[in-house]
Amino acid sequence: MLAVTPVVPAEAPERVAAAVAPAGARAGALPPPPALRAVRPADAVTGALIPSAGSLVYMPQTGRMMSVVPDVENSVLVIGDSQAGPETWVGQGVEQAGYHAVIRGAGGTGYVRGNGAVSGYARALESQQWLLPWGTPRLILLQGGGNDTAYPAAEIRAGALRLIGDLRQSYPSARMVMVGVIGDGTGPRSDVDRVLAAVAREQGISFLTPGDWWARYGLNGELRPDGRHLSPEGHRVAAEVFGRELAALVPPAVPQMPPRHAEP
Repeated sequence: MLAVTPVVPAEAPERVAAAVAPAGARAGALPPPPALRAVRPADAVTGALIPSAGSLVYMPQTGRMMSVVPDVENSVLVIGDSQAGPETWVGQGVEQAGYHAVIRGAGGTGYVRGNGAVSGYARALESQQWLLPWGTPRLILLQGGGNDTAYPAAEIRAGALRLIGDLRQSYPSARMVMVGVIGDGTGPRSDVDRVLAAVAREQGISFLTPGDWWARYGLNGELRPDGRHLSPEGHRVAAEVFGRELAALVPPAVPQMPPRHAEP
């Protein structure tokens, strides 16, 4: 039987209610409970209201399940494709910039394209194929678009706007950075990079483009063996560049004590 415990999210609105599922439970098997007791922020002083890491939290404000991730307030939430894994130039670069990376992504996906198992970014979040972390990350980083080269600019733009809108609803106070499409500065990848740059300007989001990095930093040949994905050494080289640029764009804050709801 599912135990229901009220909790207060990081934004702590005046009056909220939520349900916590046991760690390891499947989100798809957890319908929202029919009735929950409302909890005021002042009630959060009791440890009984703090969910453990790995728990699932239902947020009635957004109608979605969220996962409890330790120290999310000092982390970067990364939405991306195969370029955004822990050992990639994005994942390594985030760490080198002074942040922890919380990655939600999958190879072969994009703002529009799914890979057959996982939908495009916005749909993957809406259908809870990826669970957003509970709380407020210090930064949200949107990466990708390289898999969307076969789609019209209008569809890519619409997918990006849909994702941005969703994330702003879930994290209204979080800063967002969009990272464009890594490439050699020409061709379809560059076209997608420009579409995303325009969306970022329109939405008031910082934009960091790696659009010509393959050429500028010599990331070809052995460093890019399949013509699209970097080798481990290629990721290392690109991560150093990305880490510097991200830290310059958004300097990490002085480390803080992990919040209680992020304890392991």
